[in-house]
Formats: sequence, structure tokens, C-alpha cells
Amino acid sequence: MLKAPKIDGDPVPMPNFLRLVFLLLFCCAALAIAQDQNSSSSKSSEDRLAKQQRNTEAAKKAEVEGEDYLFQKRDINRAIDSFKKSVKLDPWYEHGYIMLGLAYMQTEHWDQAQWAFEDAAKVDPDDPQAWLGVGSALNEQKDYVGAQKAIQHSLELKPDSAEAHYELARSLWGMNRLEPAEEHARRATELNKDYASPHVLMGNIYLSEVNAESALAEFRESLRLEPEGPQAETVKATIAKIEKAMADAAPKKKQ
Repeated sequence: MLKAPKIDGDPVPMPNFLRLVFLLLFCCAALAIAQDQNSSSSKSSEDRLAKQQRNTEAAKKAEVEGEDYLFQKRDINRAIDSFKKSVKLDPWYEHGYIMLGLAYMQTEHWDQAQWAFEDAAKVDPDDPQAWLGVGSALNEQKDYVGAQKAIQHSLELKPDSAEAHYELARSLWGMNRLEPAEEHARRATELNKDYASPHVLMGNIYLSEVNAESALAEFRESLRLEPEGPQAETVKATIAKIEKAMADAAPKKKQ
């Protein structure tokens, strides 16, 4: 295995699942209508009063309007306003909280995204998507221990989620637990062979281990999968640095 000197500069920034993958998944199902959610564990008079004040149909209409602003009109502020309206009309409408969290992720308001996903998880504690959203938002806030806990719960509910394995790998990498981080990133690529982001993460892991050949292989694979992706230029620049470092470290031929 060829090793090269440590590459100067920061690792390639890791894309957030909700910004780069979760967004596309929702875009494909932008007009899907979520089923009404009921919290069987809520017994207080306040909860019963709130349920009596539900307006689910209006909440769905506001949420669909928000999706139109988010995906079609690209008006994030009006999208957020619509999603807020949705959950105000029906505090048990989980999909409204999910979309509100997604919108906040787009604006990089990580704490507000976290709260929205937590509210979704309160409505339906068995929704792996809600827990994954919580973990992803916590990853962005560098609360890797909290993120790991939320994402592991998501994986308990949906073990074959490539996105959850990738987000867990991000948490573990943030805690410098490189071996299990690599395992989960690798599992993400096995579950979704077109998923470029885990290859970038593995490239970063190999860079931190000063394993130039493996890092190059992972970065090149990420470019093969997403040649025009949001990380493409940064990955190309990192590949160039690695190749230069390897060339500088190679034995010089005698003249």
C-alpha cells in the first residue's frame, strides 16, 4: 500500500443527507399525502383540546403549498411559512413537521430543523425518517454523540437505510472512530450503489490514515457517480493535491 505525506488543507466537506438526498426523495413524491397521525400516549386535557381543534385537510393543503414553494418556485421563506401554517392547523400532522425540518436544513438553521424533526418523532415515535432527521441536524451542530443515538434508533426501525448508515458514519467520523465509520459508509454504498457521498467520506477517512491510494480510489469513484455534483470541484482539487503529494514522495530517478 503506497502512503503519501499528509495532505495540507481541510477534508472534503461532507454533504448533509437531507440537503442532497432527502430533498430529491421528497421531490419525487412532492404531492404525496401523509396519513393522519394520532398520539395514543397523549392523555392530558391540553392534548385532547388540541386534537379537537385539528384541521387536517387544511393542514395538508398548506403543506402541499409549501412543497410547491420549496421545489418548484424555490421560495424557501414562503415554504417555511406554509409548513408552519400546516402544523399549526394540525399539531398531529407529522409530514408537516418533516417538511418544516427539511426546509430549515436548506437554510442551515440546524437547531430549528432539529426541533421540527423532534416534533415529528413525538407524533410518530416509530418513524425512522424523523429520527434520521434529528440525527442529521445534530451532525451539523457537531453533537455527534446525540446524532449517533438518534440515527441508531432510526436504523433499528429501518436497518436497510443507506442514508442512515451514511449519517451514522458521519457521526462516528466526527468522534474519530474511523474503523466503524468506514464500515457504515461502506454499508451505505452496498445498499445504494449510486450513492456518491459515502465514497467521499471514505476518502476523507483514508486521508486521515495517510492511505493515499485508497483515498484516491474513493474520491474518483465519487466523481464517477456524480461528475457534476455539488462536491465535484472540491473533490477534483483534493485529488490533484494527493497526486502531487504522491509524486513528490516518489523516489527520484537518477539522471
